[in-house]
Amino acid sequence: MTGRALNRLTGAPSPLPGFSVAGLWVAEHGGLLNGLSVPAGTPLLPDARGVLTWTSHAGPACTVTFPVPLETLAPLGSLETALTGLAGEGRWADWLQVSPLDRNLADELHRFPLEDQMAQDLTHLEAVCRQPRTHLEIFEERQLVSRARQIPVRAVTYLASHTEDWEARTLRGVRPRRVITNVRDDLYDIYENRVAARLVDHLTRYVRVRLARVQALLNGLDTIDLNAQAPPTGMHWRQRRVYQLWGESLDLTEAQLLARERLDELGRLLYRLERLSVSPLYTQIPARRQVPANLRLTNILGNDPHYRRVARLWLAWFRYAHTGFTSIQEQQQTAQHVAAQFDRYALLLTLHALEQFGFAPVTDVALHPGAILQLRGPEGDSELDWHADGTFTLRQAGQVILRVVASPTPLGQLRTEDVDRAASALKTEAATLTAQTLLLYPGEARQTPVAALQAVSSDPTRLHPNLSCLPVSTVDLESVERVARVLRLVLTGARFTAYPPTFDTALTLPGHVIPDGLDSRGAGRWALVHPLSSLPETWGEETERRQRAVDEATRRANISSQDRGAQRRAQRDAENRQNELNEWTAFLTAVEVSGQHLTHLRRCPVCSAGGGALTNWADDQFRCECGDCGATWSVRRCQSCGARHPWLLPHLHTVPTLEAKPGWADQLYGRDVLTLPDPFDLSSYACPDLRGE
Repeated sequence: MTGRALNRLTGAPSPLPGFSVAGLWVAEHGGLLNGLSVPAGTPLLPDARGVLTWTSHAGPACTVTFPVPLETLAPLGSLETALTGLAGEGRWADWLQVSPLDRNLADELHRFPLEDQMAQDLTHLEAVCRQPRTHLEIFEERQLVSRARQIPVRAVTYLASHTEDWEARTLRGVRPRRVITNVRDDLYDIYENRVAARLVDHLTRYVRVRLARVQALLNGLDTIDLNAQAPPTGMHWRQRRVYQLWGESLDLTEAQLLARERLDELGRLLYRLERLSVSPLYTQIPARRQVPANLRLTNILGNDPHYRRVARLWLAWFRYAHTGFTSIQEQQQTAQHVAAQFDRYALLLTLHALEQFGFAPVTDVALHPGAILQLRGPEGDSELDWHADGTFTLRQAGQVILRVVASPTPLGQLRTEDVDRAASALKTEAATLTAQTLLLYPGEARQTPVAALQAVSSDPTRLHPNLSCLPVSTVDLESVERVARVLRLVLTGARFTAYPPTFDTALTLPGHVIPDGLDSRGAGRWALVHPLSSLPETWGEETERRQRAVDEATRRANISSQDRGAQRRAQRDAENRQNELNEWTAFLTAVEVSGQHLTHLRRCPVCSAGGGALTNWADDQFRCECGDCGATWSVRRCQSCGARHPWLLPHLHTVPTLEAKPGWADQLYGRDVLTLPDPFDLSSYACPDLRGE
């Protein structure tokens, strides 16, 4: 029997699985989390080993395992303080003033103090690993007489009592075959050498994390540089949005040169450290022989010229890179803080994406868990709810159109087997989703090994038709574009698939008064398949006729000279005439509203120009083309599976050569794409469901 908790992905309580991804579960009731008492609403996060033990007050105990990333999670940098200050007090304008990018990333491109110390003292560590000092260890061992070099005093006594080591007896005594002898050996496993071996491990781990961080910063700088130049594909709309996120507050050329210089230095340091893993000292010290972080200064560490510099390097590591021992309670507090901060970062990205679509608050309120923000924009009135479990939902007309969930697990930095298990677990959890859901996790496009973990729900490589999984980072300029692309799908894509606008009426229209754009769907249901250039003249005549009938019936009902029965009949006739006029007016209003929907449909989603040429096809399909930017958008039905897919393809002046790797659409289109075309044939409209099989 398993425990139960609130699943943030689905928003409903469910049994805890045996394996899951961190950040998806919240305590429904109070209980014990890894032995610590926590109240209801606490995120259920694992310890440093990736194990979660949960005992609910309302259910049995259970154990869940989670994937553990190979490297530590990169910090939010300068956003850490800003996000903490915004929580609970920041309003819409306050959140939008905070950039989703770490503006202080240039500070991390300079050499850190530990790296300066490594540049000075790493040569001495190499000397110690290649020619270590050892202790002379002497022990007794039975050996053949021919191999004996030094015989201890007690060898005669031992030989007298062990006849099995005699070769023969003579008149003069015993001729031995084996004797015990003193054997000398070098003892590598001494405290000073253990310090050097473990220092190699600590420095290697530090350099690898630092190298990955600088590489991520360089990737972000290269993206800034690419978008600061003229886009070769003609997607200047994406360029403008991405470049505005950063502005011109950094000298890109200097920063890129500094980043590449730091990468070269760190690469050389890593190469030298990895070579030490096959040195005589390192191979002689077992990996299980650990050393306390507080260094004990011995005669060798204090007097030997090489070991003295090794001790100084150890102290520098302890000062600048050692995290120290943390208790289970401290681990939980840190994990809860990281998860809460990443939830806020996900909200920051969502708000910036909504602002791109022209949304603005009706009433600017402070954003905090439990707050509801009323929004108004070109895509319709919406509500953004920040729930108590840290998730967000976007609603329109009372219906949830998007649920945003943040997980602090960097899925791109997991072991290969853990990545597959995490993808399988997410796919299982998504089986019960009823609304579009966006899962954000820390990472970059280049770090994601599985295409399904960087796919929108309309992509062929998706995990589930209702689940989008996207990596985001404070050094990745495309993070906001990825979130905006999901919003494009649930807002613009839903508006496209709602074509044609339909309405119901009880009127029976004669065939000669029905225009070509109005299509009957049977049983009093009508659809407007393309805009009407003008209303038929007969409709205006019909309106006048019915209005005259109402006026005449009303006049007869108001004649006081008639008897009571005739007056009641005249009043009923006036009511009937008025109802007929109301039905006709409601019909005209429905046609007008449907025409407004088509007018909105003809507005270009890329450049916002109106009046796009609309062509309607059978099976509720249409195609529009913008006369300004050349973008095309449409709804097409697959002839094989019958599914209708929304399409949006900006015009490309030149067709680039693409690699079909995760994130190719983000780099080419940004947010301005719905159903993905074939990367090898951008003009194709092949069904993504069939391409994903």
